[in-house]
Amino acid sequence: MGNLILPPSLTRELPYAVTAQLSELPQEAQREFFEEYNRNARTTSIGYILHLLVFGTHYAYLNQWLLQFLYWFTAGGFFIWTFIDLFRIPAMIESHNNKVADQTLRHVLVKYRYGLKKPTTADAISDSNYSSAKGSRFMLRTPYDLQKKNTKKDNHIHLEKRSITKIRPIAPRILDAPEADPMRLSIVNIKAGYLVDFDLTTWETVQEWQFDWDNGNSGKEFRLINEKETLHLYLRNEGTQLHTILARKVNIHSIDRELEEEIQTNNRPPSVLNYQEIDYFRENTKTGWRHELTAKTSANKLTIWEYFDETMTFFMRVEQIENQTYKVTVGEVISPFEFSNVLPKE
Repeated sequence: MGNLILPPSLTRELPYAVTAQLSELPQEAQREFFEEYNRNARTTSIGYILHLLVFGTHYAYLNQWLLQFLYWFTAGGFFIWTFIDLFRIPAMIESHNNKVADQTLRHVLVKYRYGLKKPTTADAISDSNYSSAKGSRFMLRTPYDLQKKNTKKDNHIHLEKRSITKIRPIAPRILDAPEADPMRLSIVNIKAGYLVDFDLTTWETVQEWQFDWDNGNSGKEFRLINEKETLHLYLRNEGTQLHTILARKVNIHSIDRELEEEIQTNNRPPSVLNYQEIDYFRENTKTGWRHELTAKTSANKLTIWEYFDETMTFFMRVEQIENQTYKVTVGEVISPFEFSNVLPKE
């Protein structure tokens, strides 16, 4: 964090993942982040003033107009909602500012790290670094699954890992678990048996899987349920940045009636799939092992194909388990800050 020029008062309120990436950016980029973040961030004091003196316009202050109109229509939930919000406003402001920080960081990263703006010499960024960043088209198209370029030594290590993973593993890899702050649990701390709030609904985590890929990386999947539906949450760390995707399971034949046969014939699905009038383009192919952590069953060999639309917002994942069973999920990329109240059920 030594390269940060942001005020300490600001860095203390920003998520660690944001400050870690800002410290690697030039000073000009950090100044731009600071200006844009300050324009869109909210303060707790103003939130309380609007809540108490301007009849609960704190939701409008946070750009949550649907909730604002509902609040007005119900007279603050017959004042019960008004009372509850007295305790919720600090967390609401923090959640809003975390989303602002995430969106602002994405904008700055694209502009400065990936070649849309050449860093100045005053920022101590060499032309060689600029050239390599400018060529990072893969990151621009695939933020969920950026693969770093490896040296010959790294490639040799990966080849050794691939040969090892041909043998069915007894247990999943041991991953570096983040330190959990009981006062500020985030989605990265989720486990089977946890509850999480998303889209004004509480979801229960009932299953957990770990994917250990042949290239040395790993990922997690969680099955979330409520009274009406089931969602699949995919988590993947890229450096200090966490990527989250929410998806629903769909029938493989609803994508394409010939899809299963084509995979069996060509050992892979088509490059482009269309579902509900959206074109999905194949980006990644991965092979590895799937471990169900909740049931502690033996590992299954797995091949997946990941698809994104042109905007990198909508997502499709096709899985082939043990060369026979198929699973397809369709969803979209979600900001980690959309999730809140990640707590154990009991």
